[in-house]
Amino acid sequence: MESKRLKYEGIHVDDHDGSRSSTEVEESLMGDEKQWHDVELSSPPRQRRRNRFIAAISSSRWLIDTSLLLIILALLVRDQWRKPVTTEDTTNPWQFGQDMTGVGPRLPMKITTFERDESYAPNNTAEFFSDEVLQRWNDLMPVGMGFVWVNDTKQYHDLPTPIMWPDKTVFTTSATHQLHCLFAIVQTYSGLTSGHEIPDDHHWHMIHCFDYMRQAIMCSADMALEGLETTFPDHNGGSDGWDSKHVCRDWDQVKEYLESVRAYDDQLIY
Repeated sequence: MESKRLKYEGIHVDDHDGSRSSTEVEESLMGDEKQWHDVELSSPPRQRRRNRFIAAISSSRWLIDTSLLLIILALLVRDQWRKPVTTEDTTNPWQFGQDMTGVGPRLPMKITTFERDESYAPNNTAEFFSDEVLQRWNDLMPVGMGFVWVNDTKQYHDLPTPIMWPDKTVFTTSATHQLHCLFAIVQTYSGLTSGHEIPDDHHWHMIHCFDYMRQAIMCSADMALEGLETTFPDHNGGSDGWDSKHVCRDWDQVKEYLESVRAYDDQLIY
């Protein structure tokens, strides 16, 4: 044993070179642990691509938002153009064919089909002056003939010059005026073609009605589609207007309203 001990006494063991201190080992292990930790937290290629895509979208967010807003506005405009005809548009202070002064109410509309009816203007013009035909024209008019009494004119706007009656401020209405003009035209034509007596004032009255009715037709500008005629004697390929559907105001409701505010009780169209 002694010889073995002496044998190894000559051998110098250098702790610094031959082995590592505990501190160095711990630092090495911590370094390895950090390296593996970094590997675990690093993103795979697919995830990195996704992150870059999300970052690109975020940077152009304002462009995407603006584009979406423009698309929404375009869809809203398209829907408005395609919006079907309704009986009342509450967003518009004016209703087509409505009194704009604030006196008249909003009245309902309905779909009406135009049909042939010669009972108001018979082909034999002499029959126009019969009691039956004249009564049909009178029945078109509301009681009061469309003359309305407006009690307090100060609360309204854009009123025309009123018709001053002794005890009332009165206005007439366009629809009944137009019917009166049309009646006068048929009356004059029927009288001239049948030899029947016609009013002495027919010339100036006709000139007035021609111009008034021209403007009334242009104002209403009814755009309803009309098809091939079926009643013209020569079948010239034009249109007689029958069997065409129109958006019209409900005439029964018109008469009911006008009678409720009438200035007097007559019901004669002439």
